Amino acid sequence: MTAQPQNLPPQMQVDAMSTGSQFREFLSQYNKITEQCFMACVHDFTTRRVINAENSCALNCLEKYMKMTNRISQRFQEHQMVTNDALAAASQKNS
Repeated sequence: MTAQPQNLPPQMQVDAMSTGSQFREFLSQYNKITEQCFMACVHDFTTRRVINAENSCALNCLEKYMKMTNRISQRFQEHQMVTNDALAAASQKNS
């Protein structure tokens, strides 16, 4: 028997909603990149076999996407750290 969300404590409800939201976002991103790489790389529908050029293209497409996502994430974290440092400095200055 599983607990219904409304029967959970408030913090667990928030955690469950956040996890569900994160999973939906993951699925959305997964579907988006899958479609983009498929449309860019797969052109021969005369055979069931994935040809080497299509396979290489798809792998390169995904690798570029992953590198871009990691780079954006790193830059965002750097920006957040700078912003947090500035806020902390301003808070101490005002105290």
